[in-house]
Amino acid sequence: MKTYPEIHRLLKEAGHEVIPHRTIYRFHATEIVKSLNLYETDTIISVGGDGTLFEIVNGLMNNAGKKIPPVGIIPIGTGNSFAKDLKIFTLEDGIRAVKRNISRPVDIISFTTENSLYYFVNNLGFGFVADVSLSSEPLKRLGYTAYAIGVLKEMTRLRSHELSLEIDGKKYHHKANFCYFCNSVWVAGNMKISPTSRLDDGEMEIMVLNQITRKEMLKTFPKVFKGTHIKHPSVIIYRGKHVKASTIPAKFCNPDGEIFGVTPLEVKVLPSALQFCTLE
Repeated sequence: MKTYPEIHRLLKEAGHEVIPHRTIYRFHATEIVKSLNLYETDTIISVGGDGTLFEIVNGLMNNAGKKIPPVGIIPIGTGNSFAKDLKIFTLEDGIRAVKRNISRPVDIISFTTENSLYYFVNNLGFGFVADVSLSSEPLKRLGYTAYAIGVLKEMTRLRSHELSLEIDGKKYHHKANFCYFCNSVWVAGNMKISPTSRLDDGEMEIMVLNQITRKEMLKTFPKVFKGTHIKHPSVIIYRGKHVKASTIPAKFCNPDGEIFGVTPLEVKVLPSALQFCTLE
């Protein structure tokens, strides 16, 4: 990591003792954080993107310690979506947020898939949005452009599925192109997927796109950069704390941009479960 020496220097100059942990394989960060003695840690710092943060959150939520320190984010990944909700846009912003030492509560969302429990902090989707994540994965080096290319590619084979939702005990059925569980505003770096989401309101937004044509999707997609896509009559938004979701056929998922998990799902909000360093 070319930027690490600079990050290490800036943190040490601010008076912090820095203990680095290098990750080598998928979910390595989860294993590292899960085994840390959190009583000896003042701040956990995620140096990377949304995928790195996802692994760290899962490590923290599975750590046996009762004291969980705040999480800092130094955004040097591809999308860095979640950091934007904390007003952290650059490496320097991330350093300033850690030095500032002011944190805020953030809801964490748990999800159960194939009898295993995981957690996400940003969003989780299936259908078109997860198909796009899969298509754009090999192009991540292109940054935001990768997701746009994935969108265009998946539009050519746009599919719908049967979707059943149970939200806080109420049941709904849709013929949908995608479903998104949102805890924060941004996705894929610069797409304002859920403009009404709040990090600490104790609820999630459940966004459903009912079946539309390729032509209508192509017309509507650019609106996601300003968040005005939610005005489209085929976009349905629910709010809830506990959701059960199933699809026909089964659909794979993209929690915080990672490709794994499959419907059916059970999704729950854990209010103010973690603290994050912020520049808000």
